[in-house]
Amino acid sequence: MNSQLPVIYKYLSSREYLKDYYRLRKEYDPGFSHSYICYRLGQRNSKSYFANVLAGIKPVTQEFINRFIELLELNADEAKYFRALVNYSQTYNPREKEYYFEQMLQRNTANSRLLTANEYAFYKEWHHSVIRALLDIHDFSGDYKKLAALVVPPITPAQARKSIVLLEKLNLIKKNERGIFKPTDKTIKTEDYVNDELIKHFQLHFLEVAKTTLLDNSDQPKDFSTNSLSISEEGLKKIQARLQKFREEIRALVHNDVEPADRVYQLDIQLFPNSRLPADKAAQASGGRNAKP
Repeated sequence: MNSQLPVIYKYLSSREYLKDYYRLRKEYDPGFSHSYICYRLGQRNSKSYFANVLAGIKPVTQEFINRFIELLELNADEAKYFRALVNYSQTYNPREKEYYFEQMLQRNTANSRLLTANEYAFYKEWHHSVIRALLDIHDFSGDYKKLAALVVPPITPAQARKSIVLLEKLNLIKKNERGIFKPTDKTIKTEDYVNDELIKHFQLHFLEVAKTTLLDNSDQPKDFSTNSLSISEEGLKKIQARLQKFREEIRALVHNDVEPADRVYQLDIQLFPNSRLPADKAAQASGGRNAKP
């Protein structure tokens, strides 16, 4: 691939990759226009197909994936990554998304790797973070069956063993002066640790755990609430600012808690749209989020 063009392995969005490819190639190839691209893709009577793909209006079908691969002059490995990238970007099925994400990681080259195998392993399974938190309140003596039994929902002793090995490799736990594994820090700030796409997968797993816990009839204290809100853009910004402040306060509270911990809880906060924005406001929101310096 031309060195002036973007490295595909650094992308987790097919639209962002295509936008950057178009911009960079046009700098040295002025004839690489939207009209030319549509022509090469077999859309001779349309000049808007490529623009609609970049805007997320038009999906890229399997046939058009093949045409894009030829247009972009991708080699065999890049083509496989691009195929997985497009499918990953377009599916909303959690299982399919995880499948294509794993394919992308397998195709990734060493020089462009987005994360290590151990980092991916940590965020792929929800119980690793729970085991880490449990070690803060229980002295683990090597009894994996007992450790696994403390987790809700339950996991196997084999899963508990793998968690301990992985957490030690990532330096998220280490043995203290008594030879007991304890967390190296009270909290983990994930945004400093790994990319946003992997965090989405991690959150999806915990949403599944939340459903299981909601249906559980045990007497364990729990608090679930649901609110549907009608708000303005300014009101949304204020709520987002309050949520950010609240998350920071929670982290500080946990960090400064002087009482001995005796339980592990998962705190998930979701704020997501239940209605579509008018077209003009949606375009403004998308443009602001994806703008590049």
